[in-house]
Amino acid sequence: MRELQRAAGADGGVVMEGRDIGTAIFPDAEFKFYLDADVKVRAKRRYEELKKKGSSITEQEVLDQMIERDRRDSGRELAPLRRADDAITIDSSKLSINRWSQR
Repeated sequence: MRELQRAAGADGGVVMEGRDIGTAIFPDAEFKFYLDADVKVRAKRRYEELKKKGSSITEQEVLDQMIERDRRDSGRELAPLRRADDAITIDSSKLSINRWSQR
């Protein structure tokens, strides 16, 4: 997958997102952004999304799954989840998608 992603961006002019794009896939990218949000906020957003789809999962279960995923991804040996040192961090905890979709 890494080579496919690198090939897609080889000529530049692309925007990619992913948990290891700025650290493992394109460590020399011209611009890097680390989009973050409090895990409870992310869990609530995901819970609301799943609820709209008819899921019966609880908000606590979603939170527990996110905490576990973050733990697992941050601790993996190959391309662990981490903020690139030169990335600009954007904390979206207090941002709404509606704010951006109305532009």
